[in-house]
Amino acid sequence: MRFAFVIRAIGSIAIIVGACGIAGAADMPVKAAPITPAPAIPGWTFSLTPYAWAISLNGPVTVKGRTIDVDASFIDIVEHTEIPKDLFELAAFGEARNGRFALLTDIVYLKLGLGASITRTRGTDEINGTLGVSAGLTIKMLIAEMAAAYEVARWNGLTSPTSSTAVDLYAGGRVWWQHADVDINAVGTVNIFDLTFSRAGVLTADKSVSWVDPLIGIRLRHQFAPAWNLAISGDVGGFDVGSKFSWQVLAALDYEFCRSKNVTWSGMLGYKALSVDYSQGSGLNLYRFDMTMHGPIVGLTARF
Repeated sequence: MRFAFVIRAIGSIAIIVGACGIAGAADMPVKAAPITPAPAIPGWTFSLTPYAWAISLNGPVTVKGRTIDVDASFIDIVEHTEIPKDLFELAAFGEARNGRFALLTDIVYLKLGLGASITRTRGTDEINGTLGVSAGLTIKMLIAEMAAAYEVARWNGLTSPTSSTAVDLYAGGRVWWQHADVDINAVGTVNIFDLTFSRAGVLTADKSVSWVDPLIGIRLRHQFAPAWNLAISGDVGGFDVGSKFSWQVLAALDYEFCRSKNVTWSGMLGYKALSVDYSQGSGLNLYRFDMTMHGPIVGLTARF
């Protein structure tokens, strides 16, 4: 089933929630006390948030002079791919904080197999004849973001007596690795050059690239109530050091549902958008990834 992985993920979260409920029931009195803010912990604290990103793609990918235009929602991708063969994802946020200083990380690994039904191909002047009435694209990518943040401002009681708001500035880098394969159904006479015929009778091209983008950003953290937290962040990067330009926007709402002696558990729901314009080479050696990736995210956070 295409959505079996979603059912398994929901089941895993339900097990954790159920375990928290059982553990809490053993320690709680008959009348539950209201949730209070977690006590401040001196020194370093850590959080880890594995999450799922329901990704949509908008933009062109060029591999060895052959451009594939992609405009696919997450529903399109799920309906036209085989899970987990052509759609696989691992992603997690991490944060280590000590007072006003924090270290942030966001790591995503994606494998996307996009069939000809949700892509469109176009060529370059270096390729002659009729080529590519349809094309498929398989792309694997690793995106690893690392940054250092510093809290520059904080206010208490803006929206309620127990609320707090903080602003962080952060700077760091985003490391990219990609491997793209293009399979093109060829029709007519073609000047092949660097493209090759497979036994199946289609033209294939593949390319691996990697680069590093510097980035700077700002993050707003707001606690509405002891169990509810909102984080909104945005950054820009690239600056022709790695890519021409990149940007990212993230909004996440966090709800604490379980607190034990050593770990606080919370659920996270939000939206993430990441865009990058990177190119390398020219003509039949051109690789370009000019893509906006966006969609809802849902995760589970452990703080300790």
